[in-house]
Amino acid sequence: MDWDIVIEINRKVLLRLVAALFDMIGCGETVARCVHREVLATLLLAEAATRRLIAIAAIGLVVEPRAKRSPPTGAIPKGSGKRVPPFALFDPRRYAGPPKQQKTPGFGPNIRGFDEFDIAPPNKVSMSPDDPVSVARLRQRLEALRGALEDIPAQARRLARKLAAMERPVQPMRPGRPPGYNARGRRPIDIVLADCQELALMALAEVPP
Repeated sequence: MDWDIVIEINRKVLLRLVAALFDMIGCGETVARCVHREVLATLLLAEAATRRLIAIAAIGLVVEPRAKRSPPTGAIPKGSGKRVPPFALFDPRRYAGPPKQQKTPGFGPNIRGFDEFDIAPPNKVSMSPDDPVSVARLRQRLEALRGALEDIPAQARRLARKLAAMERPVQPMRPGRPPGYNARGRRPIDIVLADCQELALMALAEVPP
């Protein structure tokens, strides 16, 4: 199989999806909570699909791990704070410990005074789908994803260097289902992720032990 063609076909599809997500959040600083949730859910799957394309591209690459940089001796200049973080090359791992206790936001302390016993607690604040939510972090992740898709070979070299620097290299793809995977999903991103997962497993299976 020509893996370069496979990567290019899926890369173009993912770039179109990313462009659609940018259109959904617009140019403002906030969006409605329902829009934020929809974009975040799609972004999670698009990131996972991109990692699988990068994993395919990194197969067979031989690179030298970068030497560790010495700590700076002078004052560290302050940046503008607008730098896009690098794309996350590894799937978030599942929590393997005991079940986490669900914490539900409560009313907070109800004590108003030690001599006042008849004051009712404040009304619980409900969240509306139309509440404005900041898109700063969401925009950063989208920009990182778009940058990764625009230069898959560079991301593959990044991944190869990280794996070469590990004493015990781990797969960028976590075992089992990809993040956000839905076996019954019929959206374009569900199909793309399922295809990328299957293709990545096929490519990795061809690597000699």
